[in-house]
Order: sequence, then structure tokens, then C-alpha cells
Amino acid sequence: MNRRDSKGAQAGFTLTELLVSMVLLLIVSGMLITSVVAIDRAVVKDQAAGANLDIARVGMNRMTNNVRAGMEIQQLSGPNLPAFAAIAPESLTVYASLGAVPTKVTYSVDSQRRLIETKVPGTANSGPYWTFTATPVVTIVGSQIPAGTASPLFTFNDSTGAPLTVQTSTDSTVLSTIKSVTISLTVNTNPAQGFANTTLTNAVVLPNLGVAKR
Repeated sequence: MNRRDSKGAQAGFTLTELLVSMVLLLIVSGMLITSVVAIDRAVVKDQAAGANLDIARVGMNRMTNNVRAGMEIQQLSGPNLPAFAAIAPESLTVYASLGAVPTKVTYSVDSQRRLIETKVPGTANSGPYWTFTATPVVTIVGSQIPAGTASPLFTFNDSTGAPLTVQTSTDSTVLSTIKSVTISLTVNTNPAQGFANTTLTNAVVLPNLGVAKR
């Protein structure tokens, strides 16, 4: 805006006024940019949290259903095979009652930090009564599983709910004492941004430890 001096002539802004205006404009622009960046980061954070939760829910539901269906496997002679064939903090193998025949189900975290499900249906035989040599069906049920979390993916508990002293084993004596599994699934789809992990935890009891008979 121009001004008129005392003689009626138009005069422009002084240098001081222009500098003050520019400084004010820079301050307002900076505030607006900061607000936009903060809003954008909040949106990305919410999206990452939602993605974490979706992945964790899918993985947890599958593991819970299959572990809960754990069952022993009848042998031609000697004691039954326990419901679990192998255990470790980031993997387990369980015989599950999922249909007409028992299924050998394995969950493990691979080198790319993906949660892998491997299913092998049982085949009726004469001795042993069941074999699990069919073509496995492999499914990626989760991804972005961070390493070094506070709680392991699997914790194996006895009949009192206390964690077993041994958490990695293929010994049937140890495996037969497992009565429940605490699953703690942690996901972080955007760790580069420093966003927090999302963790779902569930204690899965094997309520129907039946026996798969030929």
C-alpha cells in the first residue's frame, strides 16, 4: 500500500518496514510448515499403528486357533507323541486337530523377520500310525517382526502356568509337560521413523489334548 507525504505525493514502504514485513512473513511461514509436518507425521504414525495391529491380529488368531487344537499322536507301541514336536522362543511345531486327519503345524520367524506357517497333513499308516511327509503348505502370516523384544514370541508353561525351565527342546519328556503357551507377537511396520512397536499377548491353553488314532 502506498502512502501520501505531507505534499500529497505518494511514497512507498521504507526499508525498515519491508524488513519487518519479511521477518513476520518468515515467522508465519515457519509456523505453518511446522504444523503441516507435525500433522503429516501424526497421520503416518496412525497409519503405521493400524498396519501393525492388523498384522498382529491375523498372526495371533491363526496361531491361537492352531495351538489350541493341539493333540497327541498315537504310536504303534510305547507312549503317544506329545502335542508339541519341537519348541523354541521363536518357533514351535504342534500336532493339531484341524480336520479329518491331524496336521503338523510349524510357526517360525525367518531371516527376513517374517512369521511363517507350515502345515503338513497327516497320512494314515500302519507303523507308525501317522506320518507327516506330504507336501507342506507354507503361508506368510506376518511380517516386520522386530528382533530383541522384551518378551519372546513363545513361552511354554506347565500345568501351574509357570514357564518351563527349558524353553528350547525336542525331548518328549519336556514336551509332554507343556499345558499352555504364552504368545507375544510384536510388529513394527515402520521402525525407520522411530514409531513404537505394537504387541499382542495371549495365553493359549490346550483344552482338548485328545489322541489322534489311526
